[in-house]
Amino acid sequence: MKRIIITLFALMAGINGHSQAKVLLRPAVDKLFTGAVQQQLGLKYPIRLVYSFSDNNGNYYLPLCESEEGLVDGDSLHYRIQAVNLKYENGQFVKQWELNDFVLNEQDEGSIWFYTKYVKIDDIDGDGLADPMIIYGSTGMNGRSDGRLKILLYYKGKKVAIRHQNSEFDGARVTAVDKDFYELPEKVQRFVKGVMKRMADDGQAIYASGWVMKMSKKMTTLQ
Repeated sequence: MKRIIITLFALMAGINGHSQAKVLLRPAVDKLFTGAVQQQLGLKYPIRLVYSFSDNNGNYYLPLCESEEGLVDGDSLHYRIQAVNLKYENGQFVKQWELNDFVLNEQDEGSIWFYTKYVKIDDIDGDGLADPMIIYGSTGMNGRSDGRLKILLYYKGKKVAIRHQNSEFDGARVTAVDKDFYELPEKVQRFVKGVMKRMADDGQAIYASGWVMKMSKKMTTLQ
């Protein structure tokens, strides 16, 4: 794990006891994550936002970063994303885990970004430890209707993933569920399924028919 020394300001940047994550205001982000600190931490792209949270193990910051490739029809393009979970202890940042992803290629996918509306960092199962859930997706040739989605849950230091391919055509929609997902506590599984349903209701995800029943049977491929 990489340690980065920072100023005492980090102790005061929005962490107040064990609670649901808070989004830092931009002045706090700019003061805490200076250009030099970003370089030391290996933050490769502009910071979109930073979450601060705490649990029984300590205080944390989670910056979400997206590359910038300009605008198309008024929408920002992002070809690469990065998230880094940082524990703050003894005046230092200590990297806990990192995720990186990118568009498959610029011909088949237009952009990739974090779905911050659905990102959740909270103690889902009440064990005193935060359970960060990061969600991001891409656009395909027909926009979101044939883009990809990824739901990543970091539970007790282990990453559990649900990977989904949107499609408007039957048989082309496919969801891959890590088998470890079904080993999670039932309360955590219900929570993730609830977010999946919300995304479908919001028109962000197009799942195969009967996906709820298939997950109740612990199927790892939903098609």
